Amino acid sequence: MQVISSYGVCCTIHQFNNPTLLSTQQAEFIIKHGRPRNWLFQTKGSSLVHRPVRFNCPPNAASYFGNVDELQSDYPDNYEAEDIQVTTSITIKNLTEEIKHMLSSMGDGRSSVSPYDTAWVSFIRDDTNNGSSERPLFPSCLKWIVDNQLPDGSWGEELVFCIYDRLLNTLACLVALTLWNTSLPKRNKGVMFIKENLSKLETGEVENMTCGFEFVFPALLEKAQKLDIDIPYDVPVLKEIYARREAKFTRIPKDIIHTIPTTVLFSLEGLRDLDWQRLLKLQMQDGSFLTSPASTAIAFMETNDEKCLGFLQNVVEKCNGGVPHSYPVDMQARLWAIDRLQRLGISYYFAKEFKELFDHVIRYWNEEIGIFGGRNSNFCDIDDTCMAIRLLRLHGFDVSPDVLNKFKDGDQFFCLRGELNKSPTAMYNLYRCSQALFPGEKILEEAKDFTYNFLQQCLANHHSLDKWVIAKDIPGEMQCALEFPWYASLPRVESRLYIEQYGGADDIWIGKTLYRMPDVSNNVYLQAAKLDYNRCQSQHRFEWLIMQEWYEKCNFQHFGISKKYLLVSYFLAAASTYEVEKSRERLAWAKSRIICKMITSYFNEEATTWTTRNSLLMELKGFHDMSKNGNKTKEMVLNNLRRFLHQLSKATYEDLGKEIHHQLHNAWETWLISLREEKNACQEDAELLVQTIYLSAGHMKHDEILFDAEYNNLSILTNKICRMLNELQNDQISADQWCSRTTGSSKTTDIELDMQALVKLVFGNYSSNINQDIKQTFFAVAKTFYYTAHITEEIIDIHISKVLFQQV
Repeated sequence: MQVISSYGVCCTIHQFNNPTLLSTQQAEFIIKHGRPRNWLFQTKGSSLVHRPVRFNCPPNAASYFGNVDELQSDYPDNYEAEDIQVTTSITIKNLTEEIKHMLSSMGDGRSSVSPYDTAWVSFIRDDTNNGSSERPLFPSCLKWIVDNQLPDGSWGEELVFCIYDRLLNTLACLVALTLWNTSLPKRNKGVMFIKENLSKLETGEVENMTCGFEFVFPALLEKAQKLDIDIPYDVPVLKEIYARREAKFTRIPKDIIHTIPTTVLFSLEGLRDLDWQRLLKLQMQDGSFLTSPASTAIAFMETNDEKCLGFLQNVVEKCNGGVPHSYPVDMQARLWAIDRLQRLGISYYFAKEFKELFDHVIRYWNEEIGIFGGRNSNFCDIDDTCMAIRLLRLHGFDVSPDVLNKFKDGDQFFCLRGELNKSPTAMYNLYRCSQALFPGEKILEEAKDFTYNFLQQCLANHHSLDKWVIAKDIPGEMQCALEFPWYASLPRVESRLYIEQYGGADDIWIGKTLYRMPDVSNNVYLQAAKLDYNRCQSQHRFEWLIMQEWYEKCNFQHFGISKKYLLVSYFLAAASTYEVEKSRERLAWAKSRIICKMITSYFNEEATTWTTRNSLLMELKGFHDMSKNGNKTKEMVLNNLRRFLHQLSKATYEDLGKEIHHQLHNAWETWLISLREEKNACQEDAELLVQTIYLSAGHMKHDEILFDAEYNNLSILTNKICRMLNELQNDQISADQWCSRTTGSSKTTDIELDMQALVKLVFGNYSSNINQDIKQTFFAVAKTFYYTAHITEEIIDIHISKVLFQQV
């Protein structure tokens, strides 16, 4: 059965006859308890149609304590009938199918055309013309230039004006048109554009200067001057650029650039006095020079090398005349697409496609030097390399971070050797990578310390402009990474924040020119993420009502359990396992926290002796008859616990055909035994949560798993971490102290080391006998404990509001 919401998506409530979820018969419970609820239900064919509760929760805890009916939402007030009758097929399914097609057809990676590189390829003469008039070897490149001038007379990125990009592209295209003596009106418009805009170089953002501009722009000016193109050549700003070029020439070690691959290979067209025969030894397997069509074009013009020609012919053919600034970009496109879809919270739709993308990346992973944007590169960068390490590691691939030593100089890390300014986004990605470290990985420890301090300084000094990308909210991404480290980052919180930060198709990359990567930055991802987020949120809001009714029916307030604690418990479950179809696991997780709280409260307040605690355990097992006891509180505890276990077992059997009653009871009885022995009340909570969640998902435990050494290590370590985190909550350790080895407590240090060990147990045992799902569940539960210990109550309230009540 489907529940169709008023804002355009419907969510499925699985198995409505399930006592732990919302059934057809139970739909009335929303409005039958003496006060009106803001939910309206009616049947429409086989669907249940509803109007959502109005929530508009300010980031303030008081909003959550009262009647749900009093809360307001940011959903529109007008609920017209035609708006309510909407199905999911028009929305998420079509978008995810489109994304699947994009991922499966990624090929060499998609990138927008670079007028600059296209012009350089068009410079190549056809030497097979047998004495006839000269013509270009690649006429389709020249045609692309003729067909793609912008209305203002320039060439380049149309929607974002960057003076470096526009002048470089325009000058290159002018040279091409003049060289082949064509399109005079277009040439005149281009000349006028350069004359009117050349002075803007004086005020251009240095951070957004295109790569190698000081080399490649003067080289084009020299070509233009030889062709008598009527533009200024001696204005002060150009003299400054010439001076910077000469200064950089003196710093380039000529012998080194002819001996080992360096970034210079990407901009050979801007250099002079090169030994081309030596440089040919640094050519990539595909015939290119560091994937650059322009650099490869000048190499071909100087050497007539057949491999260079083969590369250029391939690029021109595949790109229909207009060539990109770099080709291929298969590694970058795959890694960044995976990263974006994960952070947007919709990666679970694309498991099959992700496997194919990862298989491609690992096929070309080089443990000696790392990777570059394109496969088989003989030169690599830290940005692509650290993105690959993090994503491959977290998806079960055995990769070593030791390659990062190649990008370390003294106590600093660099993206490209010899760079003058570090990229904030590259250091940001390195920081994210460094958090997925295993114990003893010194290079990641060093990277974490360096990048944390670097990012802090960037934010403090308002230095967030990046030399590789123009994105919507780079400072926001950096701030979130520092405030919410990976251990404390809950998936749905991360998704909500990133949906607000992701620029979609507006994000632009910076190479020698500005370019777009539709595999990475597009509005389809963003639209799908927003719809999926709201779809899941609709389900979560249903379940929050279920939780409140359950709370009142079970009288949990008798045990000192507040409505706020109920809300936080449900939020932690929903923010960790958010998919619509995981309703049963989510409710099992949230309810387990409440039942645990109820029992520990009873033990602490009334059943304070071994005998009284054992009595509860015996009655749960059925050995004693509680009706003879007369203790109303114990009766309430047992009834609530039994109903919970019974309903969850029944729901799992009805939904999945899996009988979990015996194993579920055993898990809870084992936990009660630990409490009976007066162990720390929260010592075994984590393992109990894991077992309950895992069983509710229909994953049966084999009895021998409890005696498996790896499982025991996971259980012991997770319980230990969660116990210390609970204790630490009372110590009020600040976020800054968590990240500082000098001011942090020994307990925070112990927790960090134990979390590293847990990460290795979950992600680093590549021949494990334990199902990966249960290992991931241990980690997810540990992260919720880390989150509540690390994040302030005020921030948690904001996250609750965003995740559960505010539509995107």
